[in-house]
Amino acid sequence: MSTHMEPVEMIQPGALGAPEETTAPSALAQLRAELDTIDDQIHDLLMRRGEVIERVRREARKTGPKIRPGREASMLRRLLARHHGALPRQTIFRLWREFFAGALIIEGGQTVAVCNGDDNADLAALAREHFGALTPLRIYRHPAQALADIERGAAQVAVLPPPGDEPDGGWWTALMGTRNPLSVIGKLPFWTQRPEGTPIGEAYVVAAMRPDASGADRGLIALELAADSSRARITGNLTQAGFAPGAIWLKRISDAEMLALVEVDGLVDDDDPRLEQIAGLLAPPSVIGGFAIPLEAA
Repeated sequence: MSTHMEPVEMIQPGALGAPEETTAPSALAQLRAELDTIDDQIHDLLMRRGEVIERVRREARKTGPKIRPGREASMLRRLLARHHGALPRQTIFRLWREFFAGALIIEGGQTVAVCNGDDNADLAALAREHFGALTPLRIYRHPAQALADIERGAAQVAVLPPPGDEPDGGWWTALMGTRNPLSVIGKLPFWTQRPEGTPIGEAYVVAAMRPDASGADRGLIALELAADSSRARITGNLTQAGFAPGAIWLKRISDAEMLALVEVDGLVDDDDPRLEQIAGLLAPPSVIGGFAIPLEAA
């Protein structure tokens, strides 16, 4: 039997019709080149955005906290309302949150004091998600520590647990008083649809400023009441005064007195005439801030 074997012919690339990298640019290469061009255009616009922010910093000459959560909220709502196409809306949200953080760096930066609390919520991760990856965080176990950071200038904003039971949830009583410079200015997360793996929990943002309006907001009013006041009575008195009340949190002070924190539709000014119309109070009410209504909850 013959053992002679015919020589094997090596098939060269492209011999069977396969595309070769060395030939004319493929459709994929053209698309990648188009993406490179778009990236350059985006980068050019981002650098231009930074220049405009520098001009804003010089013209405004702001003192105190530079953050404007109401304007940020209105910008995000506007952009998401006009968005269309395959790019996820969450991507637009994340990009602009980082843009806001970068703008604050241009304007001098900010530090965030976080009370992470003792429950399962990771408020530090929630703060990082909202205020940007490069924003410095100072982590504490108690709200008073975070608020003290603002008062001594070590931080510009504080991220605190939601109002509720003591010890962590009663921090809002420290904001009462007409001369108190601290106010609630925001609520986290601002995007309430939480994909798997994102930080859980809720938080309120406090700073030494009043909240700025976003066009869809809720205000917070603190009341001093008789201990036998019910949520139904509080709701009725506020409604009769012209407010649209929502959630109510209570804190008992003594057998004769308690405090109530009430969420109402719209931001409330200290000189709002409706405040004088609230019945059943032991002392004048305190407006302790408000927040832009989070996305998907508006």
